[in-house]
Amino acid sequence: MTFNGMKSAVCALMIGSLAVSCSKDSEAVMTEEIKVSNATAINRADLIGSWDLTRMLADAPVDLDENGTSSANLLDETNCFNTMSITFNNDGTFNSNNATMTFEGGTTADRFECIADRQDSGSWEVSQDTLVLTMKINADTFTHKKALDMTSNTFSFDVNKLESEQYVNDPGDTQASGIRILELEYTRR
Repeated sequence: MTFNGMKSAVCALMIGSLAVSCSKDSEAVMTEEIKVSNATAINRADLIGSWDLTRMLADAPVDLDENGTSSANLLDETNCFNTMSITFNNDGTFNSNNATMTFEGGTTADRFECIADRQDSGSWEVSQDTLVLTMKINADTFTHKKALDMTSNTFSFDVNKLESEQYVNDPGDTQASGIRILELEYTRR
């Protein structure tokens, strides 16, 4: 795999989403406006447990599986993200399973392909209705802050184009190049 291929292969909690930045900075912090779907504040106890990715909704439909039918829900287009999950432990630690992918697959090096899943772990907390994840990867510490939209059995957050570019090096003119915002939804097991 080429250097660019390796660089584009990293994708977490997608886009992860909940996880890793490919930045060379030792600490990356991402914030966004707080969104809360219910009138009560989100607290730590609301998140403890295991959650599976159940929806990855893009603002533009794509045809990643190249079957002639596009969908805004990326889970309809590939099974690459089907195993994405996160477990929030009572002791303030988390474990997550994240998808990795590339846009440099196929014989012409311009196809979407899934790569092996990656396991991540670190610490978590809820601060002002925002999920804060901290983890070490290759001796660098990364902190991500995501405003949550939460119900009793689901939570979701948005990943914008700028954030996703930190996870995926899209070479341009791919099926996903038009996506500007992804909403990731996790459902309690």
